[in-house]
Amino acid sequence: MSEAEDLGGRIRAARQARGMSLRALAKKVGVSASMLSLVETGRSRSSVSTLYAIVEALDMSMVDLFDTPPSPNGSAPVPAATIEARLDTEVAIVRRDQGRRIEMDSGVVWEQLGPATGSGTEFLRVTYPPGAKSSVSGRFQRHTGHEHAYIMAGELTCQVGFQEVVLGTGDSMVFDSSRPHLLENRSDRDVHAIWFIVRPKPDSGP
Repeated sequence: MSEAEDLGGRIRAARQARGMSLRALAKKVGVSASMLSLVETGRSRSSVSTLYAIVEALDMSMVDLFDTPPSPNGSAPVPAATIEARLDTEVAIVRRDQGRRIEMDSGVVWEQLGPATGSGTEFLRVTYPPGAKSSVSGRFQRHTGHEHAYIMAGELTCQVGFQEVVLGTGDSMVFDSSRPHLLENRSDRDVHAIWFIVRPKPDSGP
């Protein structure tokens, strides 16, 4: 199964578990039902902004998308990345060959560095190839949470609100994800970064 099919299957499983139709989810996300169907079947990759919209529409965490979808009989298998975490409740480990990977339609790649723990924190390694943007259309995006980024290699141009900054190797940044933002690699080499996204827990109250 390809990465796109794996991700699409997890989105479809989450939607069906909530008793939501394809059209209903598409309407909440702001895309056509046919486009969402292509994403769920793995025939099209989602943009970063669409993926965030799907997560929020399904009232879930982005890290939840790295989990294995329920099996056809309704039982939920244990995701490989969380098995070791159960051996000791104080230690959660993702081995090098266990972390899941999501590639967006813009070429941006997210790799799971921490298992889903219900903490509301998403721990990722992010890669921006040359020319890649957080939004293919070049439009700014907004979503809930706060983002913490550390650049391991390369140069990333970050536009947050009316401010534009260029982050290089060793630089870090924190910003409110609800502010309009666009991230872009304008250089000729890959950007590798460590990313924390801290979001309200899906079941948390006001």
